[in-house]
Amino acid sequence: MGKSLAIASNLHNVLLQTFRRSQHQAAMYICICNAIRESDLRRAALSSGGDAEATYATLGKRPNCGQCLGDAAQIIEQERALASCENVAV
Repeated sequence: MGKSLAIASNLHNVLLQTFRRSQHQAAMYICICNAIRESDLRRAALSSGGDAEATYATLGKRPNCGQCLGDAAQIIEQERALASCENVAV
């Protein structure tokens, strides 16, 4: 197996593990102000091309206190990376 293929395979495995963990934590709230759950945010991440605020807008929400935006951005990035890997693997 080539080095770049091995790296891509490892990245794909890490992303799948992250996704599987997130499935068990799907009821976790990311934004308390708007009652946005992680599962809602992950679904919205795939239909929005923007940052966390744009993704919130697809849910009909907007950030209030803003404390969740860092975590939300990480979750959105993870979900989009996972979707990208799945598209490449297919």
